[in-house]
Amino acid sequence: MSDQKRLLLAAVLMAAVLFISWQFMGKSGTSESSRNTPQTIEYVQQEQMPAVEDSASVDKESSEITSDKSHNIDIEEILPEERIIKVIIYDGDNVIVEADISTAGGTVTGWKLPLYEDMPGAGNFDCISFNGNSWIQNTTYFETSSEDTIRVNEIQQTLVLIDPSGESQIRYTFTPGRYGFLYETEGIDEITILNSGILPVSEVNSNISRYFKAQWNAEKVKSRGSNSINEDMQVGNVKWIATRSQYFAVIMMPQSYDRAYGYLYASAEDESPSIGLQDNRIFIYAGPLDYGRLRALGRDTSRLVDFGWPIIRDIGRLLFWFCTSVLSFVSNWGIKIILLAVVLKLVLMPLTTKSFKSMAMLKQVQPKMKELQEKYKNDPKALQSAMQKLYREEGVNPLGGCLPLIMQMPVFFALYRVLANSVQLRGAPFILWIQDLSKPEILIPFQSPVLGLHGIGILAILMGIAMFLQQKMTMTDQNQKGMMYMMPIFMTFLFMRFPAGLTMYWFSNSLLTIWQQQLIKKKLEAGQN
Repeated sequence: MSDQKRLLLAAVLMAAVLFISWQFMGKSGTSESSRNTPQTIEYVQQEQMPAVEDSASVDKESSEITSDKSHNIDIEEILPEERIIKVIIYDGDNVIVEADISTAGGTVTGWKLPLYEDMPGAGNFDCISFNGNSWIQNTTYFETSSEDTIRVNEIQQTLVLIDPSGESQIRYTFTPGRYGFLYETEGIDEITILNSGILPVSEVNSNISRYFKAQWNAEKVKSRGSNSINEDMQVGNVKWIATRSQYFAVIMMPQSYDRAYGYLYASAEDESPSIGLQDNRIFIYAGPLDYGRLRALGRDTSRLVDFGWPIIRDIGRLLFWFCTSVLSFVSNWGIKIILLAVVLKLVLMPLTTKSFKSMAMLKQVQPKMKELQEKYKNDPKALQSAMQKLYREEGVNPLGGCLPLIMQMPVFFALYRVLANSVQLRGAPFILWIQDLSKPEILIPFQSPVLGLHGIGILAILMGIAMFLQQKMTMTDQNQKGMMYMMPIFMTFLFMRFPAGLTMYWFSNSLLTIWQQQLIKKKLEAGQN
């Protein structure tokens, strides 16, 4: 059978089924209507009555239809239309937040931070915009007498959203100069849940699977990455609970009590986690992980800025305070880092001077050391005793050269944490091609990573050269000549992956060290002459 015949046969069968169904349903439908809906039968029968009665029937039907329509209109009028209230928060003359609050659900639907660029270095120059159609799930439609735009620039402003039934209400209180708001509810579930995916990915070349995490303070600060939150869980009585990325966070802080139960909810690993807090009065901070602002919030929220382990953290806080307070008159963070290197070099100068003198003297006694090594080459104990006697007689400390480096390492690690996690360094330019001190400096980029590098930075190469010259000036043992070459090469490769600010600090420190070594060398030579 051809396709056309099959199509024709199918059409005939479908027509037959429709005709039989129409005949059967028509008769049975009339019978069913006669039992259950006599008004419909009356209307059908009246079609065969005289014109006068027809008119009465039509009038009756029209009145019924009109009544139904008016009833539907009343139902629609009960549901209020959605309104978006624009909230603009100022800090002095600067706008720090542009928010949208919807009466549909009484939730935040937009939150922009005009002072922070989205994806620094990507070239789009858009500001950070927190995602999500709604932050908090609620199906209630609220009403408000508020104006369409609320400007928070001198005094606190409160937005009140009221359920038309009178069963619940939401209050938002905004304060000038603060990222966030006081969120108060009445007649609503006591657990306030923030949806997942509120925070955006705001950095280029990010490892998304490790980009977002939840963090909370319950006796001590704990955290968990999005990729490890597989089930809903309670995390105990918390001072605060947050969903965060590297530089931004949404923090929930209970206001009815010092602590409240916090919750985590299963989320996708490429989204910021969903968090909850059991309180009807919550301060919600939504902004940058700015150490100064977080410290003002209290309750150890400043711990959200990761300055490292306890000792390193204390040094990091001191370095951050110095750069943001003492050097506040300098706007360029690259210059701040150079000045920091100068100040630290001056502070450590007595120690390093003593160390360099010790290394210079050690270099001078090298011939005597070789004589002893040759004399006692078969008697290690005698050699050790003779070497110690020589060190005492010449006033040489063989370990003195290591002390400045040991003193520098805690500062180095602390500065690394400060530069990598301070939002002030995010997108902070220096000069020329160095436009982000929080990221590795790249002058010659690669299309694809090579050995974990996305490009070659000139600053790291200059630092390696300075390190080579420094080691060459202080080398006392020719047997360590190989290390003089290998160490700068290894450090150059390592610093290619470090933040440009850290590389700049180490390069500045190396130049200052070379200058100091030259001064000490001239003084020693002048003293000998």
